[in-house]
Amino acid sequence: MAMTDEQYLSMYGVTKEDMEAMMDDPMNQIGGYYMLTMSILSDAQECIAYKPDTARQYINKAKYVIRREMKNEY
Repeated sequence: MAMTDEQYLSMYGVTKEDMEAMMDDPMNQIGGYYMLTMSILSDAQECIAYKPDTARQYINKAKYVIRREMKNEY
């Protein structure tokens, strides 16, 4: 079942197209998806104390990157 833009906004804070654009951005591929994931998790750490819902969305973004890359490996 495909997620709607509303579900993406709730889970990640952005649309599916935004997530795909983040993954495909050449700047995010320089250090590899490992570095992209680390950067997203660092952003989450910054938000934990004062914006827990935003921190949750950042953590979901990091999981999205990991999940997508694991699918590409197999």
